[in-house]
Amino acid sequence: FVLSEKPGDEEFLKLEKEKRPLLLNFSQCKLQERDFYAVIEHCTTVLDKEPDNVKALFRRGKAHVGAWNPAEARADLRKVTDLDPSLAATVLKELKVLDEMERRKDLEDKEKFEGKMF
Repeated sequence: FVLSEKPGDEEFLKLEKEKRPLLLNFSQCKLQERDFYAVIEHCTTVLDKEPDNVKALFRRGKAHVGAWNPAEARADLRKVTDLDPSLAATVLKELKVLDEMERRKDLEDKEKFEGKMF
């Protein structure tokens, strides 16, 4: 179906704003399904219009952890803490999960390559 609204029109802007909570809810569902790339995509769509949306940043950060994008995960999660210090404990918990994942990966890599170097 074709919308008669055009970017910049009042109705278009209203629809864009109303779409954000739907994208965030959908992202939460996709996060629970472990569809991390869909979460990243939809949260990024929200963040393109609303860069300081804490929910979108937190969910995208968690998705980056799941998709093994540690640098992006840390950046999003740190921004969450900057924007809402009351979430510091929750963010710290997620960062500890990421730290543990990285520690295990480093240990696996070390074991894998041990004795295989010249």
